[in-house]
Amino acid sequence: MKRHVAATLLGVLGVLIIDSHFDWVGHDNGTLLEVNGQQFDPKGWIAEHWRQLHQDCRPVHDDIATPTKATAILHTIQQHSLPDSLEATLLELHTQAEWAIAEVAFKTLNPSIVVLRQTHGDWNIQENAVWSGSTAPWLAADFVRRYLRQQAPDLPRALLHCVPIEGNRYAFTASRTGL
Repeated sequence: MKRHVAATLLGVLGVLIIDSHFDWVGHDNGTLLEVNGQQFDPKGWIAEHWRQLHQDCRPVHDDIATPTKATAILHTIQQHSLPDSLEATLLELHTQAEWAIAEVAFKTLNPSIVVLRQTHGDWNIQENAVWSGSTAPWLAADFVRRYLRQQAPDLPRALLHCVPIEGNRYAFTASRTGL
């Protein structure tokens, strides 16, 4: 067999083998890469790595250890969705100027990421900018950040980009009743 025929045949076989294992699948408002039936979010993966390389967290404060601010924010969250919210505990708290992003855990609810804004000395939950639930099959951090950016467009970019989002808490596929 001539070399160019063998190379062409090898190229065609390679494409067919790859095509039988890899596929782009439309899902919700995006596209996922499917490899042997397993779905991956390459856009989310790239976005998170890009964010990590280009984030500037100097204006963002980790306030979980600041008792007055943490207590005020936790109290606001605990009063928001009674009675389940009464036992909320702070997992993360980050602030920038009059904005805050809190991650909270509950005994009977899914963990949540809550955007708050301080006006006239009081912390107020931004009603539309609360994430709770699964992001599956999307990567949690990028998916939640895009959602919060859409729901709270005035939220400082540095704050949104510097809040750690634990993927394992939000990437589950079955419903949960606690942590």
